[in-house]
Amino acid sequence: MRTSERLLLVDDDETALALMKELLENRGFRVDCARDADRAQALLEKTAYHVVATDLKMPGRSGMDLVKLCRREYPEIPVVVITGRGSIRSAVEVLKAGAFDYLSKPVQMDELTLVIRKAMAGRRLETQNTFLRGELKRTLGCLHETANAGVRQIYRTVDMVKDEDTSLLLQGESGTGKEVIARLIHNSGRRSAGSFVPINCGAIPEGLIESELFGYERGAFTGAEKRTPGKLEIADGGTLFLDEIDELPPRAQVALLRFIQEREIVPLGSTRRISVNVRLIAATNRDLEFLIRNGGFRDDLYYRINVLPLYLPPLRERREDILPFCEWFLKSVKAVAQRPARGFSAAAKSVLVNYHWPGNMRELRNVVDRAAIICRGPLIEPEALLLPAENPPSASFAVNEEISLEELEMRYIRWMLARRGGNRTQCAETLGISPRGLRYKLKALEDALEDSPEDSSADSLENAPEDLPEDSIEARAKD
Repeated sequence: MRTSERLLLVDDDETALALMKELLENRGFRVDCARDADRAQALLEKTAYHVVATDLKMPGRSGMDLVKLCRREYPEIPVVVITGRGSIRSAVEVLKAGAFDYLSKPVQMDELTLVIRKAMAGRRLETQNTFLRGELKRTLGCLHETANAGVRQIYRTVDMVKDEDTSLLLQGESGTGKEVIARLIHNSGRRSAGSFVPINCGAIPEGLIESELFGYERGAFTGAEKRTPGKLEIADGGTLFLDEIDELPPRAQVALLRFIQEREIVPLGSTRRISVNVRLIAATNRDLEFLIRNGGFRDDLYYRINVLPLYLPPLRERREDILPFCEWFLKSVKAVAQRPARGFSAAAKSVLVNYHWPGNMRELRNVVDRAAIICRGPLIEPEALLLPAENPPSASFAVNEEISLEELEMRYIRWMLARRGGNRTQCAETLGISPRGLRYKLKALEDALEDSPEDSSADSLENAPEDLPEDSIEARAKD
């Protein structure tokens, strides 16, 4: 089966050239040939090649000259050098000049085919990385443009700390763009050449979080069939982004604290200490100080990760950015799928600006994507947005009695549970926390309210409350 990938062979030995061409074409490659560097250059100017394989010693310009030419004029094309008079010194020289690999004659066709395929795979990967970096740059450029003074201050702070190794703590509701900011810090700083490794602490089972962070040796536990590096080791030289760090179990918190202090890791099942140079950026949508007071988070770890805190405001506090984001999201949808909508009607814009956006940027993106799919006209109308007709009650709703903050928060969660039919997973998603986080929250509130002799919130959390003030939101919701 012939591939669409084209190979250029360069060799002054006509017999060897014809033989290699035939054998490589039998293996599916499209092959062009040149007997000297001048002819090869002429072909390169007219045809896009995926790999160049060239002899080193040729009359006129050598294979080394061709390597340098490709490095200068066609840096995206990998060059494989083949020579009959090979030496370690010549191999080092061509690799320094930019060759992908070096083979000695008589070359084995299996070996040559393997090297060519590796070179092509490397080119594809580099092309994909270039595309993704461009997409990320365009995305970050869009999100960097803001009319909100608070967000502009965040970007100024990011610019000041991008080259530092200081640990950062990003705080804000779910969907406010904490990972976007973390990626901006990484990609604009001196660690951009390293890896950006995100890990969602709330998505990994408690028993696996340490192996995920620190890695493990073969035989460390049942099923550990080979040595596997952890996320900290993979992120060496780059950035580790710990999302939902509040979900880290106590034992993992201790291990992470030890790493921050010593900058060394010990994989599970090993005694080897591995030095790792990583910048830590943590994120949470919860109040860590509240968790500390209730024993849910270590205070010493908190002070280590909270060297520089950044608070990302929810979308409802930056309404001036909503419509520009909508326009950008719609444009990105149209770039990958042909959709007729080219904008939003005045009524739709009013709905978008006045909606409360509990899911923030993530919800906004989903709404625009969905509306672009549904819409059949040139402008997106309110009905295509599929937003609720009424906003949920404000957190500052009125009641007829003086109650504690814990009681107020408990009532709101009970009301939300009632709205979700007792489904805690859906309730947690609406509140912008994980199901585990909701369990922690309920336990902390129950413990706090048990100390109050007038507590009336010990009822089942699966049912809507019946003993509520007449003008409270829960009573109105039941109507």
